[in-house]
Amino acid sequence: MSTLDASQTSEVLDDEGFVGVRLRVQSALFLGVFATAAPLLAQAASQDEIIQELLDRINALERQVAALEQAQAPPGPQVAPLAPPPIAAAPEPPPSDDATQPDNASRFNFHGYADAGFLRNVDGTSTKKFDLGEIDLFGTERLSPRLTALMELVFETDDQQLVASVPVNVERLLLQYRGNDFFNVDIGSYRTAIGYYSTAYLRGAWLQTAISRPRMFTFEDEGGFLPLHAVGASINGRIPSGDLNLHYVLEGGSSRNYGDTAGVPLVDISFNRATNLAIYSQPRAVPALEIGFSTYHDLFSPLAGIALDRSVWMVHFVYVEGRVEFLNEGLLIGLRDPSLGSAMGLGFYNQFAYRIASSWKPYARVEYLNLYGTGLIDMQARLYMPWKTVYTGGVRYDLTDSVALKFELGRDTEHPRTSWISSAVQVAFTF
Repeated sequence: MSTLDASQTSEVLDDEGFVGVRLRVQSALFLGVFATAAPLLAQAASQDEIIQELLDRINALERQVAALEQAQAPPGPQVAPLAPPPIAAAPEPPPSDDATQPDNASRFNFHGYADAGFLRNVDGTSTKKFDLGEIDLFGTERLSPRLTALMELVFETDDQQLVASVPVNVERLLLQYRGNDFFNVDIGSYRTAIGYYSTAYLRGAWLQTAISRPRMFTFEDEGGFLPLHAVGASINGRIPSGDLNLHYVLEGGSSRNYGDTAGVPLVDISFNRATNLAIYSQPRAVPALEIGFSTYHDLFSPLAGIALDRSVWMVHFVYVEGRVEFLNEGLLIGLRDPSLGSAMGLGFYNQFAYRIASSWKPYARVEYLNLYGTGLIDMQARLYMPWKTVYTGGVRYDLTDSVALKFELGRDTEHPRTSWISSAVQVAFTF
């Protein structure tokens, strides 16, 4: 019987088939031994000679099997030849903050948001109408490794007075500098960091769960009383705080007064100085939780020639994770003038939503504001903050990743009117 070549065997055998091949080889070899031993038993004169012959053949077969095992075993460590030294790469130039010379990694990102719906009795009157909402265009351009330009434009079709006239609002226009985790600067027209809701959601209705925003976060050009926009500089970053994971926002600029649709005559369109400080925590132990407060101060001009001292204090407790959305914010606002009196407003809202399936997300919200004061300021403030309680409930159904259908019912109570029920249906989408 011929001896197998170990080098050829290693080429045809693999780890899975080696055991089976080994058994077959051993069986064949032992059968050959016994086939050879039969004539020896008949011819040998001595039993000892026969046994010795069998042992010799068995030893030879075992050596052949051992040779096969050695051929199949993985090779031992080898010393690799020395590689030539690497060619040193040319050093990269340091990051440039020159916005006129963007690097090769510059890119433009664009998103759009729009909505349309049907409204019934939304303002306490017996109105029924289809409504084309706002078109929000949001784009950013990276100018350099540390500089980014941001623009957000809103076409306010719901404020359209003439067929050929659609108001365009520059919602935000910023040059953003990103230094590190602890120091970043936004310069231009920005959203003030008052509370949570204003900066967490852009203007597009698709981004938020409900159709309507919390009443206290109504935009200024729609009659809202909080200063949600300003022009100036906003500095933000982290505060070294370990597991508390604190962040800060420090803002200084000029606040925006009420727009043309506020419904208040003789509105002063001038801008007034404003400052804001916000601190919030995103604890590392509960990543979806955010707790914070802000303190804002400016001069407010509800009428021409009047500049009131305005202070706004906000606190928020927010948990958004997976299926759960739990938003809570509290407000204290003060207006005063030595000769016109003063007014104070205390309010809050609570919103809870839970996704019960992959597409369905019911929600409920309660809002409250109590205003009291003295003099002319008290009467004037009630024009901007007339509501007392608002109850809202609805459901959002995501048709696709880009299209949402929403149904909403609400009950409003305003001073001095009686309460009323409103309803709305909306299709919101992004592109």
